[in-house]
Amino acid sequence: MGSKKTLMHMIWIEIKRSITIRFFIVVIGVVLCICLDTWNQIPFLWKPGASVDVHYYWINSIVYGGFYSVYVIPMLSTLPYALSFCKEHNSNMMKSLIMKAGKKRYCISKAVSVFFSGALSTLAGGISFTAIAGLFVPLFDTGRLIEAEGFPYFLLLQNKNGYPYFGAAFFLLFLSGGLWAETALFVSVYFPNIYITVASPLIISFLLGRGYWILNVPQSLRLDLWLRGRSSIGSDSLTLLCTGLSVVILTILLNKLFYKKLKWRIENE
Repeated sequence: MGSKKTLMHMIWIEIKRSITIRFFIVVIGVVLCICLDTWNQIPFLWKPGASVDVHYYWINSIVYGGFYSVYVIPMLSTLPYALSFCKEHNSNMMKSLIMKAGKKRYCISKAVSVFFSGALSTLAGGISFTAIAGLFVPLFDTGRLIEAEGFPYFLLLQNKNGYPYFGAAFFLLFLSGGLWAETALFVSVYFPNIYITVASPLIISFLLGRGYWILNVPQSLRLDLWLRGRSSIGSDSLTLLCTGLSVVILTILLNKLFYKKLKWRIENE
């Protein structure tokens, strides 16, 4: 029981440490990324009678994957706390922290805090854009139902003016931000350099995209497209479940590999 309380206390401290100015920079950055992906449509927010809604901007940025949403938002998710291991390693604080906490508790607390800092900051950015754009246009204009019919989660758009759809979209954005932050943390234990760590989601995202294309992986089986809300594996609920489980499994796997490399560093440095 005492061990669990210590671990929870460590996680809470780590999460509090992640709430810095960088967290809010990510929130602003995500808003700007969505705007930059749809920059030529942004003026329609203020144009009376324009047939656009928040869903239109979300589709053209997050779902269809503009440059900034595919490559820059994953990099932003690393800023709140994924760089912490680099700083602790390079300042020779790592070993003293591990001596106090233990290797396993250190790894678990680091993984949880990094995941949630990346996930929450990215999510807050997505919610902020939606709230700001929602001041000018509706979340979803039901007159656009025919246009949206070919996209996943179409059934969620038919109810309550798009609120269920954006609930699912925010959940996927949360998972995406957390997974990319966790990926950067994993990279940092192999290459404890802040620039490599920040750039790693961009590089890995590009390589994964090329890999999916070379291997001719069906869109219905691509996790990156699940996370964008661009493809599904069946029903909406099944897709959300499979996406969530995939992220949890990958997060656990990345943390185990992080732990293994951390032990090597302690023993050989």
